[in-house]
This record gives sequence, structure tokens and C-alpha cells, in this order.
Amino acid sequence: MSSQLAFLPASRGTLLLLRRRLQLVKRGKEVLQMRRDQLVKEVFAIMDELKKLAEAERKYLEAARRVTQLRMSRGEHDFESIASLVRPPEIDIVIVSRQGVPVPEARIVYEPDYSRVADPEYREALEKLWEAIKTMIIVANKEMEVEKLCEQLQYINRVVNSLERNLIPSLEDTLRHIEERVTEEEIEEFVRMKVVREG
Repeated sequence: MSSQLAFLPASRGTLLLLRRRLQLVKRGKEVLQMRRDQLVKEVFAIMDELKKLAEAERKYLEAARRVTQLRMSRGEHDFESIASLVRPPEIDIVIVSRQGVPVPEARIVYEPDYSRVADPEYREALEKLWEAIKTMIIVANKEMEVEKLCEQLQYINRVVNSLERNLIPSLEDTLRHIEERVTEEEIEEFVRMKVVREG
């Protein structure tokens, strides 16, 4: 029995209070378990999308290899000249809510602008590289989402385990103890009343 609960008076009012508290704690545990199930489903749904990671990495490496080949064959000066014509992308990090969990997400504010790049080989290589990078950003966002949802799942598991192993057994034990004391006192009172009536 919890040290705080041990000093509760043995009365019908205490029993009612403890029954309500136990009912509330059990309901809270059920709600947390439903929330946990919901988060698990969400994580598994995202895990399917993360299967695209290997393909995204392959495309990124291919595109980066092509740009490197052009850079080496055309020379560093040519590459820097072309690169200076490209307006770089802008990416912001925002906090979004996924299943009520705050998750940082990379958002593309605007994409790179290749309109000033006249060389078709460079332009195609740079566009393919950007498409691969965009896919990597999407996958990275999904990985972060899984990480944050899993952190929330771990927290919920700790709370549910604490309720199941500590609080609920303690409340049930205290309730049983007080019920026994109330029953004993009622029997004693009944016996006293009977003795008084007969005496």
C-alpha cells in the first residue's frame, strides 16, 4: 500500500473516492493504450514509405556522379561559371503536428532556378541532382517523423507500465484494505447495537 494512501480514514466516503480514482486511472490507461495503438499504426504506415530510401540514395549518387563527371571533363572554371548562374534553393525548417506530436520538417520555399543555364548537359545534370535531393528531403522528413513518434511511444509505454505496475495495484490494495476495515467496523457496530438492545 502506498504511504500516502495508508493514512486514509476507513469510511464509505473514502471507499467511494478510491473507487472513482481507480476507475479514472483505468480509463486513463485505456486512453493511453488507444493512443499508443494509433501511433504504432502511423509508424508502420510511414515505414512503408521509408522503403524508398535505398532508391532515393541510388538516384542521388547517380546524379552527383554525373555532375562530377561534367565538372572534371569541362574544368573547374567552367563548372564555377555555370554554378554562379543557378539561383540556389531555399529550405526552411518548420514544426508540424503529426498525430499531435511536434515534428521538425524541412520545407522547400523555392526551388533552384536554372533559367540562365544555357548548356543542356549541365542543365539536365543539375535538374536530375535537384530531383534526387528533393526525394532525399522527403525521406529525411519521414525519418524524423518516425523518430519523434517513437519517442512519444516510449513515453506512453513508460506511463502505461507505471500505471499497470505501481498505481493501479496500489489503489486496488488500499481499496481492499479499507473495505476490510469498514466491514470489520460495521460488524463491531452491529454487535454493539445488538448487545445494547438485549441488555
